[in-house]
Amino acid sequence: MTKFFGRISIALAAISTSHILSATTPGPIPNNIINRAIQWMQDDDADKRGAAYRTFHLYSDPGAATLRKALLKTKSLHEQKLNRTLNSKTTNPFIELPELASQLESERTRIYELILTDYKKDPNEVRKLHDEIDSLSRLNEKIRRLVNRKDQTLTTTANTIGGGLAEIDHLLNLIDKNQSDRKSPDEALSDTLEGDDLLLTIKLIEKFQNEISLLEKTNEDNKSTPWASTSQHAFANHLNEFRSLFGLTPFALEERLSQASIGHTNDMIKLGFFAHESPIKEKKSPADRARLAEFQHQWTGENIYMGSPVHTDAYLAWFASDGHRFIMFANGPNLIGLGPVDRHWTLMTGRK
Repeated sequence: MTKFFGRISIALAAISTSHILSATTPGPIPNNIINRAIQWMQDDDADKRGAAYRTFHLYSDPGAATLRKALLKTKSLHEQKLNRTLNSKTTNPFIELPELASQLESERTRIYELILTDYKKDPNEVRKLHDEIDSLSRLNEKIRRLVNRKDQTLTTTANTIGGGLAEIDHLLNLIDKNQSDRKSPDEALSDTLEGDDLLLTIKLIEKFQNEISLLEKTNEDNKSTPWASTSQHAFANHLNEFRSLFGLTPFALEERLSQASIGHTNDMIKLGFFAHESPIKEKKSPADRARLAEFQHQWTGENIYMGSPVHTDAYLAWFASDGHRFIMFANGPNLIGLGPVDRHWTLMTGRK
């Protein structure tokens, strides 16, 4: 018994003893003390949890066996609390998130395949594709509203109960004379069905919050580029919003790529042609134009449009044309150059 509690004392050395349950009479531990200790084992305060564990050292009969039962009881209560937390909208405002996230993932995959389908510019198929994206946008917006609540309830619960379960697991190993490294709170949670569900929900919250943050940061960075025009800002942000529906990396405006785009637009206007191949020898291909503009990264695609100075008109025209749509929604490129001049546009994409 002395050896066991020596190991317990070492294991709990980091826990303060400012709150210690006490008893004056050695012998069997009274039920009211055991019940109080079990309550303290579930407390948010690590000092109280440590004091509860140490309480069993104050009794001579037989502390280890009684502690083991109390630990198992506390573990069960933790799991019940996890269950209640996850299944109540009061304690879990994200109760719908796992189902919505699963639906979004499925729809993203399905509709993205449609985005990359060649419809031979059939207007009826393009119209259907717009409807599909509208539906995906509504689902995505529902998730955004949910994860933007900034509620820390589940994270607090995970930290408290995960820490408690890790302590319990460690002490049970000491009692059973098993040698193992102490688990982290997340590892302890993942050993239970309820804890695994809790961690999944937290990961989903973080995933979608990161997607939103990346989109907002990229658009804000684009807006702050002093060389870019209002039309360039507007188009990049508009396209990034639609790319975000599929979890695609948003496009960052790139100055050199934009210079190449503006140059090609001006050449088309000045020389009266409309094509990806320029009659100017040193600017013949998009790759030539990117290189001439000293673009330092990999060029990946180019779109051209003539007809309107409005950025949404250019977007819709390219969306309705299969090859152009593929370029706007390619998975991999993260840089965009834009060259709007009057009613003419050139778009170039690249990868950093």
